Amino acid sequence: MKKLCFAIPTWNRAKKLEICVREMARQIIELGKQDEIGIFVSDNCSDDDTPKVLAKLKKEYPFLDYCRLEKHVDSADSIEAVMRRAEGEYLWLFGDDDILLKDGLRIVWHNVNTKPATVIHAGNGWLKPHSHKIYEGNVLEFANKMGFNQFIGWATSVILKKEKINEMVELPNYTKYKEAAYTHVLGILHVAYHEPAVVIDFPICQPMETQTTEDIKRWEMENIGWRYFITVEGLQILFQLGILKEKLKPMFFKYLTYYLWDRFITNMIAQELIGKPFPSKGWDLILAMADMIDDPDMAKRIRSNTISAYQLCATRNTLINQITAINTILNGIINETNKQIFEMGWAGGQK
Repeated sequence: MKKLCFAIPTWNRAKKLEICVREMARQIIELGKQDEIGIFVSDNCSDDDTPKVLAKLKKEYPFLDYCRLEKHVDSADSIEAVMRRAEGEYLWLFGDDDILLKDGLRIVWHNVNTKPATVIHAGNGWLKPHSHKIYEGNVLEFANKMGFNQFIGWATSVILKKEKINEMVELPNYTKYKEAAYTHVLGILHVAYHEPAVVIDFPICQPMETQTTEDIKRWEMENIGWRYFITVEGLQILFQLGILKEKLKPMFFKYLTYYLWDRFITNMIAQELIGKPFPSKGWDLILAMADMIDDPDMAKRIRSNTISAYQLCATRNTLINQITAINTILNGIINETNKQIFEMGWAGGQK
């Protein structure tokens, strides 16, 4: 078994996949570790040139293996498929539209071999500045300090022991976790919340480009916006099972430059405004986050802001319903006014 294996789920991104794999292969060869580092790609039934690209790459790089799923599945099942099939002591989940940066593999390889960690965070090149330091702790500690999204939310930043992945995908609750946008986060917290972790705060990898129209279409197709909310239900399960025993730091919910509850409130309002409201339990899930944190003052502000936003949306809907009712009455009056009072020909004319 190889020490480290890149695990890449892919779908209809043949050109980006080739760029991604070639850079990985270049750095593997540069290190001279073809026998210890592998690449495994799971093709989610692509209908572009992905099969041809993979066949070509396999001829060039014997340390590359791949499979093709029998039918197209959603992203959570696609990630599960590659995690089950890839083999290595450590798996490095890696997006097919992400890229390994210069010396990224060398830095990770050193830490994989010198740090007794279950989870390793590889720094996102876009999240600057970097301290260029290595930090050691445990999974929950880093999630509370960095925010779960920055620590393990972006799948490409996650390097995880395969034995823990095997535990994760066999969890009774894993099917429920797959309903959430952060399936892997919930799984990691479930099986490894207390396990040793390492944060490599160097620019290791990053997306090839900013969010594209195609990315947005894919997320909308899988209802990812709402599935972010379901992550909170997964956290509730972790508390109910006693895996999470103490309240979380507010930073746990930090999402880039703001908190997840602020994003959720904005999402709930925005969906109302475009006429595609999220389920009303979204408000309850925002309030649930307030119950999970250990800062009473911040929890109070979350509840206050959530209730105010909910009331604004409810008032807006009431006004819309009233306006609709008034329009219905007015249309009825107009239709009645336009009716003919007398039949044609009442004065002797021809009908």
